[in-house]
Amino acid sequence: MINTGLKRFETATVNNFTSEFGLNARKNLNAPWKEILKLATSKKVIIEQNVELDKNKQYVFACNHSFDEDVISILQSLDRNAYVLNGSTDQTEHNPVFLALWLNGMIYVNRQDKESRADALRKMKKVIEMGSNVMLFPEGGYNNTENRLIAPLFPGGVYDLSVDKNIEVVPVISFNDYKYQDGSFDDKIYIRIGKPMDLSKYERYEASEILRDEMSTMVYDILLEHDMSIKREDLGDNPREKYMEIRKKVYECQKWYHDVWDEELTFYPGHNVTLPVKAFEYVNNINITPENVNLIAPLLARVNEEKEYELTNYLRKNLKLSR
Repeated sequence: MINTGLKRFETATVNNFTSEFGLNARKNLNAPWKEILKLATSKKVIIEQNVELDKNKQYVFACNHSFDEDVISILQSLDRNAYVLNGSTDQTEHNPVFLALWLNGMIYVNRQDKESRADALRKMKKVIEMGSNVMLFPEGGYNNTENRLIAPLFPGGVYDLSVDKNIEVVPVISFNDYKYQDGSFDDKIYIRIGKPMDLSKYERYEASEILRDEMSTMVYDILLEHDMSIKREDLGDNPREKYMEIRKKVYECQKWYHDVWDEELTFYPGHNVTLPVKAFEYVNNINITPENVNLIAPLLARVNEEKEYELTNYLRKNLKLSR
């Protein structure tokens, strides 16, 4: 198996994940780097909407995430360098394409680890302080929902950067259609870059919803323009299952992507939404005694069964196909 040599970034600290020389070199070489990215993209990228951003300001680019070339197509569409928050462990270690992400500038995060997430936020803040920009995907992973234009956004990251560093957030939408019947992909990628947003005047969860609304509107507009219409009778009896069969093709066309498809993906269910696994946590507080063991033991066994079933069912319904 190929070793990219990028594993060191998994443990890099805020002091050594990048350097001032490397950051400035990436900023100054952004123009030729964009041309290289264009050559590396298999589909034609069409920038349908753009805004003139202040060249003397830093921004947080909040992007949607749904297909294999969304990162590379967005990077070549921006007018400046932006370090990308990268949460794919297996690809970082083994996919040679990720050497290009390192050349661009990346910040690794283990999405399953709380301290790694906190450390990634510190690194993003340092990139801003050093005069560059950050690009991240606040949905947490691919949006595999068939009825949400934008999945619920993680309320931290974008908001904390915007408030702590007093910088604006730029919503960016990428879209690549695929044909429902055969799963083939369109040969065009459409990009829309929205107006900068000041989220600092809102509280955390309100800001997250406002950003999500703006991104959803941009997705809706792009769907009206370019999405393929489908008749209800063509969806069949189980449209969710059919949809996820097609979605899986997005993962299968990428090497070293099993850690993203197979893992219990990090995603944000929404504010004040209780996952099934949390709903059963009350059993941890039950004190088993000789007097109640005959009553409690069968209950615990049943709860564990229900907990596993409910969580699995929830993930299948909201996130991915069963294997």
